[in-house]
Amino acid sequence: MRRRIILFTLLISTVISLNVLACGDSLYRVGKGMSYRVYTAPLPGSVLVYGQSEGARQLAEELAKSGHGVHLVENEEELTTELVKGGYDVVIAPYSEHETIESSTDQADSSKVSYIPVTMSEGEERLAKQSYSRVMAADKDEIKHYLKAIHKTLKSKT
Repeated sequence: MRRRIILFTLLISTVISLNVLACGDSLYRVGKGMSYRVYTAPLPGSVLVYGQSEGARQLAEELAKSGHGVHLVENEEELTTELVKGGYDVVIAPYSEHETIESSTDQADSSKVSYIPVTMSEGEERLAKQSYSRVMAADKDEIKHYLKAIHKTLKSKT
């Protein structure tokens, strides 16, 4: 009887110890376990996103999840009002709106705001790169590229 109790105890302790080893261990192995795919901003900033599309909304949501303070505007009047109010580090808007953004940032303190244009075609991208150091392509850039561009912009200001 005593042997059965000892054997039963050893069996239970073996099963329990296997669970302890599995707890969180796989999360630290490279290429194994669960991947969270959440990007965080090491240098959070205040970002103004302009656009009427679903892509603009998704971009604003992802930037907010990463830690940036994000405000989304959907029409030109709101864009101008927000730019004149100021308080933004970075403005992300279509390249086609660059004249509106430049005129609005001239009314505000333009030294504090950086504009990252989003291009819709390769021709527009080539044109935008002549005037701006950081240009995003709407059809091929992922959230990590936007975060990297924002981070470099904020880092260059400090």
